[in-house]
Amino acid sequence: MIRGFLSHRIQQIFWQDILQALAVIVFGLSLASAAKPPKQLVATIQHFMNMDSTSIEISQVIDWRFSAENDSIKLQMDIQGGHNFHMTLASFGMEIFVTENEMVTLNHSRQQILFEKASPDALLKQLFVGGDLNTARFQREKNMGLGARQLDFKFAGDFSDWESLTIIVDKNDNLTKINLVDYDGNKYLISLKYLPRYVGFSAPDITTEYSHYQIADLRD
Repeated sequence: MIRGFLSHRIQQIFWQDILQALAVIVFGLSLASAAKPPKQLVATIQHFMNMDSTSIEISQVIDWRFSAENDSIKLQMDIQGGHNFHMTLASFGMEIFVTENEMVTLNHSRQQILFEKASPDALLKQLFVGGDLNTARFQREKNMGLGARQLDFKFAGDFSDWESLTIIVDKNDNLTKINLVDYDGNKYLISLKYLPRYVGFSAPDITTEYSHYQIADLRD
């Protein structure tokens, strides 16, 4: 039962590649390890993680190098009190709630729930096939006007999936665009739109609201 749940989740939600770039930047990877990401990336990550009462519409397009077709996906992320996240994937009928020690995935279309022992940075490790920010190397900063800045990076690791990364932040240091190129030449183009109104959320009461859903518990 659990294997079938996870298999469907992995294949249907993000196709193992969709949104990995966003997760790499937003949640970071191995920030506590001996090697550290460039300070320019660390500052962007920390600014995002410290947001409160913020709702963001996130769009990603993957421009495949050897195909005329593109893949795209859109989601909404709500941030509450820092390190508490709510992600809505309307096209898949799914919600993800992340606290400092737990992640709950609700698949409304299949009436299934998955509990995992996790933290915000584990959203990267468990849902996405991420790269390692520790191999990123800062290249240059470009003034985009009106206070916006473009930061360019290259990846130096022999086993990195990525070739280059460009991020754009606005005058308030809010992340607005992420462009990644992998070593196959595929481009991941991500845009973040900060909504004028915060969409509040609370963790669901599973026992009363979704008692009829099938549950898979991986917290032990």
